[in-house]
Amino acid sequence: MTRDSAAGARPYHHGDLRAALVQEAMSLLAADGLAGFSVAKLARRLGVSSASPYRHFPDRESLLAAVAARIADELAERIQNAA
Repeated sequence: MTRDSAAGARPYHHGDLRAALVQEAMSLLAADGLAGFSVAKLARRLGVSSASPYRHFPDRESLLAAVAARIADELAERIQNAA
Protein backbone atom coordinates (compact mmCIF):
# COMPACT_ATOMS: atom_id res chain seq x y z
CA MET A 1 0.00 0.00 0.00
CA THR A 2 1.24 3.43 -0.85
CA ARG A 3 0.15 6.70 0.62
CA ASP A 4 -0.99 9.40 -1.76
CA SER A 5 1.13 12.47 -1.14
CA ALA A 6 -1.79 14.82 -1.81
CA ALA A 7 -2.99 16.78 1.18
CA GLY A 8 -5.93 15.18 2.90
CA ALA A 9 -5.31 11.70 1.52
CA ARG A 10 -6.64 8.97 3.78
CA PRO A 11 -5.11 5.59 3.03
CA TYR A 12 -7.19 2.47 3.52
CA HIS A 13 -6.02 0.33 6.45
CA HIS A 14 -7.49 -3.17 6.19
CA GLY A 15 -10.98 -2.20 7.26
CA ASP A 16 -14.17 -2.15 5.21
CA LEU A 17 -12.90 -1.12 1.77
CA ARG A 18 -16.40 -0.96 0.29
CA ALA A 19 -17.49 1.58 2.91
CA ALA A 20 -14.20 3.48 2.57
CA LEU A 21 -14.69 3.71 -1.20
CA VAL A 22 -18.19 5.14 -0.81
CA GLN A 23 -17.12 7.62 1.88
CA GLU A 24 -14.04 8.80 -0.01
CA ALA A 25 -15.99 8.98 -3.28
CA MET A 26 -18.38 11.40 -1.57
CA SER A 27 -15.42 13.58 -0.56
CA LEU A 28 -13.89 13.38 -4.03
CA LEU A 29 -17.17 14.28 -5.71
CA ALA A 30 -17.65 17.21 -3.33
CA ALA A 31 -14.16 18.50 -4.13
CA ASP A 32 -13.87 17.77 -7.87
CA GLY A 33 -17.41 17.18 -9.10
CA LEU A 34 -18.50 14.36 -11.38
CA ALA A 35 -16.22 15.58 -14.19
CA GLY A 36 -13.18 15.25 -11.92
CA PHE A 37 -14.16 11.88 -10.49
CA SER A 38 -12.35 8.70 -11.48
CA VAL A 39 -12.08 5.31 -9.86
CA ALA A 40 -8.30 5.44 -10.34
CA LYS A 41 -8.09 8.76 -8.47
CA LEU A 42 -10.29 7.34 -5.73
CA ALA A 43 -8.03 4.29 -5.38
CA ARG A 44 -4.95 6.52 -5.16
CA ARG A 45 -6.54 8.58 -2.40
CA LEU A 46 -7.17 5.40 -0.41
CA GLY A 47 -3.75 3.95 -1.14
CA VAL A 48 -5.02 0.82 -2.89
CA SER A 49 -4.46 -0.56 -6.37
CA SER A 50 -6.65 0.72 -9.19
CA ALA A 51 -8.14 -2.78 -9.46
CA SER A 52 -9.22 -2.97 -5.80
CA PRO A 53 -12.46 -0.97 -6.16
CA TYR A 54 -13.62 -3.41 -8.83
CA ARG A 55 -13.57 -6.23 -6.28
CA HIS A 56 -16.47 -4.45 -4.58
CA PHE A 57 -18.20 -2.71 -7.50
CA PRO A 58 -18.49 -4.13 -11.03
CA ASP A 59 -18.09 -0.69 -12.62
CA ARG A 60 -17.94 3.08 -12.03
CA GLU A 61 -21.71 3.44 -12.33
CA SER A 62 -22.31 0.88 -9.56
CA LEU A 63 -19.94 2.75 -7.27
CA LEU A 64 -21.69 6.05 -8.03
CA ALA A 65 -25.07 4.37 -7.41
CA ALA A 66 -23.84 3.27 -3.98
CA VAL A 67 -22.76 6.85 -3.28
CA ALA A 68 -26.18 8.16 -4.34
CA ALA A 69 -27.92 5.59 -2.11
CA ARG A 70 -25.76 6.61 0.85
CA ILE A 71 -26.53 10.29 0.27
CA ALA A 72 -30.27 9.51 -0.01
CA ASP A 73 -30.13 7.54 3.26
CA GLU A 74 -28.34 10.40 5.02
CA LEU A 75 -30.84 12.93 3.67
CA ALA A 76 -33.79 10.81 4.79
CA GLU A 77 -32.27 10.50 8.26
CA ARG A 78 -31.75 14.26 8.52
CA ILE A 79 -35.33 14.94 7.40
CA GLN A 80 -36.64 12.44 9.94
CA ASN A 81 -34.56 13.98 12.71
CA ALA A 82 -35.77 17.46 11.79
CA ALA A 83 -39.44 16.44 11.79
